[in-house]
Amino acid sequence: MDHPVLMQADGTLRAWTIPMILADPSGASAQDPRRLSRAVERGDLIRIRPGAYAERAGWNDAFPMSRYMATVLAIAASRRAGDAVFCRETALALHGISLWSFPREVSVRTARAGSTGVRRPVRTPGAQHAPFAERHRMWPQAWRSLRDVDRGGTPSEKLVLAGVSLRVESLDRALADTVPRMDPAEAATVLDALLAGRPAGLKNTRASTPTPWSREEILGLQELCTSAAARERMLTRARFATGETESPGESVSRVVIRDLGFALPDMQHRVHDENGALLGITDFWWEGAGTVGEFDGLAKYLGRRSYSGLSAEQVIAEERRREDAICDRGLRMVRWLAEDLRNPARLEAKLRRAGVPRRR
Repeated sequence: MDHPVLMQADGTLRAWTIPMILADPSGASAQDPRRLSRAVERGDLIRIRPGAYAERAGWNDAFPMSRYMATVLAIAASRRAGDAVFCRETALALHGISLWSFPREVSVRTARAGSTGVRRPVRTPGAQHAPFAERHRMWPQAWRSLRDVDRGGTPSEKLVLAGVSLRVESLDRALADTVPRMDPAEAATVLDALLAGRPAGLKNTRASTPTPWSREEILGLQELCTSAAARERMLTRARFATGETESPGESVSRVVIRDLGFALPDMQHRVHDENGALLGITDFWWEGAGTVGEFDGLAKYLGRRSYSGLSAEQVIAEERRREDAICDRGLRMVRWLAEDLRNPARLEAKLRRAGVPRRR
């Protein structure tokens, strides 16, 4: 896996696919602050934060999560960021944890009550998408005894990305503070990724593949939760989580299927032909109904950026051959997209037509 932030020979950065420049009066000519300000005025560069800029086309064309992570890097690089510690969903993303949807704000821990609240940057000329706002949060009341452990108010770790230092809330505390606040689908995405040892789809900040967590370790996070209600939500979500999903879409699908009242499927079911040769591994399997289910994520069809590296046409042709072979075994197949998960009535209709049984 490539590192998400790379320093170029001319002093510029490539951060989560976005070309970026950090101002430096003593650096390369490309980093000259006056030159960068003029480029912003012309609309050639996007000012993400003071002293941190992105190339316009790269910013406008990037995935939302890439823009989010580039904003995090810009905040860390800006002088006014000080000793802020990234927390909540921001910390989870920096730890390489999969998220179903991108956060709407960058969460930063502060030690001063007067510094809490939202700070919104001004959209610069040429930006089709404004940089993300910052929300500065006090540490939880239950953690105040930790104030002397770390100046940010909570134990943190240090990441260095292309010379930029970022302080990130420790993973266990970020999980304990965030997962109980998430909706069940978002929480399942995070906990399933931990159990599976699955790095984020967006390039992980960590150099190696994460070590899978045990269910006991996840259940143990409830000891760090900040209220009885949060502890109960953490326990409920930890018990439902599974390491058998292979993508955020599969994790969310399990939650929606459960909430719609259908029987939970088996995961990663192997289908063989009459000679025992493997035809494919399906995402979902309802044995009693003879129905297989497939979540189709867009990353499957993104050409060189797809999981397989194949073109969209090649992927579609291969999927069609695979589906025909599975259906020739007398099985029914039902497919759905992220839009169906966001509109559960559509998924319900598809599952009902495919004969998926209701939960007893």
